[in-house]
Amino acid sequence: GYPVDDLDVRLLADPRQIDFKPDVVHLHSIWNRYVHAMAVYCRQHGIPYVFSPHGTLTKKALMYKWWKKIPAMLLYQYIDLLKAKGFHLTTESEVDGVRRLHLRQPVTVAPLGVSISDRIESVRSKDVLFLGRIHPIKGLVELLHAWKSVVREGWRLLIAGPDDIGYQAELVSLCGELRLKCADLSGSFEYGKKQIFGGGEVSASAYAEALTELSADVVFLGSVYGEAKSWLYRHARLFVLPSHSENFGVVVLEAMAEGTPVIATRGTPWQVLEECGCGWWVEQAGLVDALSRGMELSESEYAKMSSSCRQLVIESYSWDSVGMKLIELYEGVTG
Repeated sequence: GYPVDDLDVRLLADPRQIDFKPDVVHLHSIWNRYVHAMAVYCRQHGIPYVFSPHGTLTKKALMYKWWKKIPAMLLYQYIDLLKAKGFHLTTESEVDGVRRLHLRQPVTVAPLGVSISDRIESVRSKDVLFLGRIHPIKGLVELLHAWKSVVREGWRLLIAGPDDIGYQAELVSLCGELRLKCADLSGSFEYGKKQIFGGGEVSASAYAEALTELSADVVFLGSVYGEAKSWLYRHARLFVLPSHSENFGVVVLEAMAEGTPVIATRGTPWQVLEECGCGWWVEQAGLVDALSRGMELSESEYAKMSSSCRQLVIESYSWDSVGMKLIELYEGVTG
């Protein structure tokens, strides 16, 4: 196979130079020039492809920056979707979005999968982690207000993720208004770029060193990748996803795979957290109570919840279980 980034760049430069003929291609998300280039390549060479739109076809997602999406849909995106042989959707709520666009291809509803870590941290920090885009839809304003109500000595809220729209400055300002001591480490690391451009990832030890004895109520870490991201999940006492709207939220799975209990809001599809004893699924107004309860867990209660997290991922979200559903989709479009 080809490294994805290398293949993408060559597709954009000159698709004819690639000797690439798989049985089926699985494309992820839309509104992306690389994904569009691959869809065109597949059609030109008679290769069936399927799409995982990852929530981008829901009504709410399509309305966001609609003035850009309508021309793109008319110019190229709809034909890419129309010519797909099938769709992989992560939740039932995505089905309506696909059918609303009069796309009648076969649909497979299956969650995303994650790899299960063999490493389990026996000693956790007093850190609560958010990891995701720094964006208004993620509910970070509400999270900071909740954190102001529950923060206590020794505890920190770690906010990690890309700040693509410059929203972090507003959150830093809000920390000042709430009198939360804020540390911004997002510019402290030389972030590794993708392999085709050279460079590498920042090590987990670099983050561990930066966080050691750092006195702050809130810490902004910027984008985190690879083993450093896995280390953050293992390092944190709790993971929180306070989104107003979330199609799936694979970060919840990644956290649970590392044995980290999760607090998620009702804008996410994670009611299973409470059903399986893996955390809390609450309204935005319930963040204060959920954070307090998570921070006050005894060691035995925490160990039980941590074990439940890993067990749920193993039983329902490992690639072994999810992969079989995807194989059925692939066989259906190639048969």
